[in-house]
Amino acid sequence: MGPDNNDFITADDSELWDLFRDGDEVAYTRLIEKYSKPLFNYGYRICQDRDFLKDCIQDVFLELWNRRLRISPTPAVKWYLFKAVRLRIFREQSKWSRGEELHDDYQFLVEFNIESKMITDLENVELSVKIKQILNTLPPRQKEILYFRFYENLDFDSISQIMDISKQSVHNLLQKAYKNFRSEWIALLIVLLTK
Repeated sequence: MGPDNNDFITADDSELWDLFRDGDEVAYTRLIEKYSKPLFNYGYRICQDRDFLKDCIQDVFLELWNRRLRISPTPAVKWYLFKAVRLRIFREQSKWSRGEELHDDYQFLVEFNIESKMITDLENVELSVKIKQILNTLPPRQKEILYFRFYENLDFDSISQIMDISKQSVHNLLQKAYKNFRSEWIALLIVLLTK
């Protein structure tokens, strides 16, 4: 007899993952419920075709169920799922309604929420808007890394696995994002101080 359904409320991801791998449909459903929305929110920043994204996420979970006996245990379920959806989106790119090719400068749409995520207690609304604009003009890969780091609270190892780049590349891109922000920030301060 399997665990009580209430156990799944407190079960951590790796426990749910192991139960799912053993064929437990309740654990599998719980993983879907927990991660479908975050995966959709992430995928939408790459491709804005909602139906396509829903299909990608559904396909990822269906493939996981069909391959559950061959899937390894993992303590990092979150990055595993993010990586699977990212790979599926790019592999199926020809089906995007926009039909554009993927390059290193692919769009990554993220509207950084300054007040709740990165900068707090800004009394000057104009300054807050300017900072938000600076963050949102960073190159897509830098924005994607900031998204994983600050919105999904992922470490460098997880980000490198998801984006299929080295840990050093993650570090370098994050440093470039900080540097770009600082240079724009200094220019902004000069403009504000000379008003």
